[in-house]
Amino acid sequence: MIVGVVLAAGSARRFDGTQKMLAQVPNGNGERPMPLVRLAVLGLCEAGLDHVVVLGREAEAVRACVADLGSSFVVNADFASGMSTSLRAGVEYALEHWRTADGLLVALGDQPVSGTGIVEVLVDHFRSEQGVKPLIVAPRYRGELGNPVLFDRTLAPELLAVTGDRGARSVVERDPARVRHVDFDRTPPRDVDTPDDVTALSADLRFL
Repeated sequence: MIVGVVLAAGSARRFDGTQKMLAQVPNGNGERPMPLVRLAVLGLCEAGLDHVVVLGREAEAVRACVADLGSSFVVNADFASGMSTSLRAGVEYALEHWRTADGLLVALGDQPVSGTGIVEVLVDHFRSEQGVKPLIVAPRYRGELGNPVLFDRTLAPELLAVTGDRGARSVVERDPARVRHVDFDRTPPRDVDTPDDVTALSADLRFL
């Protein structure tokens, strides 16, 4: 069983003082726009993953955007101290509530992959019986390491040890021998940090 951990608790300091997770973006299939966080969570729903969404700033408003998607939630009251606090909150919740999970897929709420099939491919590689079972499955987009990343449960202590305003990349980079890279011939999913990024993402999604 693989469980998704969606990090959606950030302070969004560069987003004109508003919560970027609530920003409206096209969903790529011609229907009405939806909040950015909903598009991110849909990427895990499409792959059939149980998941927990880590909330922080404007937690209840963000929760309401995905409340109908079968999500679980955990609130990170310490979100302002950096991304690692949200990573720890999400991993701790997943380990406690899905005790049979053997994999944790860490995804970013501001980097949606809905409609791309990326999560499904990562899961397939994690489940593959060919060769040595990977401890980490990470995407590379035209050679560039990106997100989301799938970790074997045995690496949970390392994820819980991350500190500061960092996510799980340090765990990925610690030992290249335990990483199975999956190559995608496409640009990385767009990272949304500013209102201009929302405009660019919206343009991208209109052509999906």
